[in-house]
Amino acid sequence: METTHKRLSAQARRRLLGGDLIVRGFTNDEIVEITEASLSSVKRWRATIQSAGLQGLARKPQSGRPARLDATQKAELKTILGRGAILAGYLTDRWTTKIVADLIIKKWGITYSRPQVSRILHSLGLSCQKPDVQSTKRSQAAIDHWRHYVWPRLKKSGRTGFDAGNLGRKRNLLYTKHRYDLGTGRRNSDPS
Repeated sequence: METTHKRLSAQARRRLLGGDLIVRGFTNDEIVEITEASLSSVKRWRATIQSAGLQGLARKPQSGRPARLDATQKAELKTILGRGAILAGYLTDRWTTKIVADLIIKKWGITYSRPQVSRILHSLGLSCQKPDVQSTKRSQAAIDHWRHYVWPRLKKSGRTGFDAGNLGRKRNLLYTKHRYDLGTGRRNSDPS
């Protein structure tokens, strides 16, 4: 028997196994024991098989709310997004979910929330990208100089604010300088 889904849930497998057992002539009690389903479910499966056959037990697609943007509108949206936001009449060339939602309202009169716009974009194969914004005052030569000369000196001198190399030594010196007896809360006079 073919179903609309490639992978069946445990519930669907149990239902189809129960249907197969009904067709092979098993009693309701035997089917309950084998499938670990309730007696009422087995009776419902039996009634379904009598009226619609074994195909009646197959999972039916859920209807859900129909999509407000149809396939051609989504294809057109993807084309518009590919051309850029400036050609679509926006001041920036970066698409945001807010701008895409505004575009959908202007073009088709359909209102979507920003999370739903994000889901639509993902269904079109698009994903959010973090823009790579660089300062106009950026100097690659200054960056290279800092990375090769300044950073190594800061790293060696320990002027970065935290020197992990001294952490263990300071801690050990602190505990060896004053030994405490954890039981009484007083200093141990005996260092051994």
